[in-house]
Amino acid sequence: MNPRHQELVDGYCSGTLSEAEFAELEAALRENPALRTRLLEYRALESALRVTAAAETAQHPPPAPTGFLGNWRTQSYALAASIALLLAAGATVVWRGAPQSQNVQNTPFDRGVAVLSRTLAVEWEGGRGPQAGDSIPPGRWKLASGIAELEFYNGASVILQGPADLEITSADGGILHAGKLRAQVPEHAHGFTITSPDVKLVDLGTAFGMEVGAANGTDVQVFEGKVHLFELKPGLAHNEGRELVAGQGRRVSLTGGSSFIALAPSDFLSPTELNRQSKEHLQLKHNSWRNEFERSLRAARLVARYGFEPELEDTRLLRNFSSNQEPGLVGSIVGARWSEGRWPGKQALDFKRPSDRVRITVPGEYISMTFAAWVRVDGFDYDFCSLLLSDGWDRTGAVHWQISKNGYIALAVWNGPDERSRIAARAKFIIEPSDFGRWMHLAAVYDGESGTVRYYHNANAIGVFAVRPVVPLQIGDALIGNWSPPAHSANQIRNFNGRMDDLAIYGQALTPDEIQALYGSGKP
Repeated sequence: MNPRHQELVDGYCSGTLSEAEFAELEAALRENPALRTRLLEYRALESALRVTAAAETAQHPPPAPTGFLGNWRTQSYALAASIALLLAAGATVVWRGAPQSQNVQNTPFDRGVAVLSRTLAVEWEGGRGPQAGDSIPPGRWKLASGIAELEFYNGASVILQGPADLEITSADGGILHAGKLRAQVPEHAHGFTITSPDVKLVDLGTAFGMEVGAANGTDVQVFEGKVHLFELKPGLAHNEGRELVAGQGRRVSLTGGSSFIALAPSDFLSPTELNRQSKEHLQLKHNSWRNEFERSLRAARLVARYGFEPELEDTRLLRNFSSNQEPGLVGSIVGARWSEGRWPGKQALDFKRPSDRVRITVPGEYISMTFAAWVRVDGFDYDFCSLLLSDGWDRTGAVHWQISKNGYIALAVWNGPDERSRIAARAKFIIEPSDFGRWMHLAAVYDGESGTVRYYHNANAIGVFAVRPVVPLQIGDALIGNWSPPAHSANQIRNFNGRMDDLAIYGQALTPDEIQALYGSGKP
């Protein structure tokens, strides 16, 4: 396939082809079977042909709901139908001819046996480790400092206090090589087992603490219920172990032998205490974000800053807190509902339905701009997840900032009907299943002076692209969390499924350090 055909296919998949380009693609499709196959492969990857064209037509008469068929004018419907039939025939060949193993390879698997449900001031040995919300597979996890709460798939939960070294073996337990943990085991998780170099501890319905140290061996304390304790010493004959009940503790020494010890519940972090510390920590983070937020309002080039706090007099307005008090920067909330943000007491807007959106108007022309937002993606309903998009897509300087479910994030800028003249830098950005429901900080920097577009995820640079030519940005009428297509286009749905609780628009290119400051002050 020649480069021009690839450009047309890319433009079709991103929904940015002009009418002339649609006509060009139409002609090419009629003459080139390989191009039809390539287009079908792309659409299969985007999962856009899972519902057949015939079924869609039966339910929704023309114009066609998605893709380039929906972008042709009324007089082209007859021709569009013939092309749709041509493509549908090709789609049958592609789908039926695909090896069955391909479907197996594309099926997601969860290899986890536990969930890292909460962390507090965590540092993992070796640098980066799992984040709260991650599914944890069997393996050895070394906590340098901080607190990590694990919820095993069998229902048991463990609070691990750093420094600690825990090897997770299955959904029914693991090996504590060093450090301390407290386990809470409900009725349906009986049999949950934690071992150490010295003991094997089998739960019989309880809450217990275990500490493994290089000096004393293994300490076990039972706070509720009872456990079965087996000593694991070289040369020690198999024994039936001993039962420990609530209020009892035992130390198994490194040299062999064991003795009773007094209970010290305060040595092990309880769920109640973890809740208290977590709440206190979240309040500190909320205050830190609030201080940064207030400082940012004094920035000379801040165009708009939305803290997502409902107006007391009209909860359907989204207040712009910046000193730039252009009336159009006050957002009109349509459909989206107020919900909880990153912390208790912090508000957010929850976007769920295709109708949910916030309408704003951003006046002016900018050679450089920065867009930064705290978002929680809950899923991909359609091909694109809209963050901030100018109305339509047919005027110079219009901006489209959005995530694709095909694994990229893009800040596209219109610069005429020719696809090759548009700015559509795409950075690889794959949202894993464990990322859904997790707050993340996204930023896009359009730097007209250096001729680059930079993308950030949680302050980490994920892409830098050259911009040629540099087109001044003119956002104009726009939507947060949705998109209004051009009048001559079908109503392509590009809604955001998730929550947003902070959005900043700067009329300048922020530096990496400034992006890091935005992220650091607001990290939940």
